[in-house]
Amino acid sequence: MDIIRKIRRTILAFLRLLPMRLMLRDIKVGSNFYCNKGFYIDRIASFKAGSNIYIGRYTHVACNLEIGSDVLIANFVAFVGGDHKIDGIGDTPIKEAGRNHNKKIVVESNVWIGHGAIILSGVTIKSGAVVAAGSVVTKDVNENEIVGGSPAKLIRMRRP
Repeated sequence: MDIIRKIRRTILAFLRLLPMRLMLRDIKVGSNFYCNKGFYIDRIASFKAGSNIYIGRYTHVACNLEIGSDVLIANFVAFVGGDHKIDGIGDTPIKEAGRNHNKKIVVESNVWIGHGAIILSGVTIKSGAVVAAGSVVTKDVNENEIVGGSPAKLIRMRRP
């Protein structure tokens, strides 16, 4: 990547994160971090990312998220926080029942998350894993696994 393009990406990432930093103040990113147009972090979330990160368009972070280094996140990926409470029939309307505890999502280093994937709160995606496009990840993904589907299941292991 030529130096002009690298400088441009750094400036764009800084400008895109600036409004969220002003609201949250709990955002930490490493070197060579790039987020595309429409990247959004909810006010309730904390965000930490290592070096060499690419985040695609319209990715939404609605929970505490920690990302390692050398991670690719495609467009329209969602990191979803604690769900609304749904029990207590008759006592309280769902919209007033509140939310469950917002657990942290961890994406370790050298991970690729495909287009439109949804990662639910409390999940850890371990190093070298690949999440297929359109997947809904409801449980931890082991090292070097390729998972896909809804809910995401093991497709195969990455090969050396």
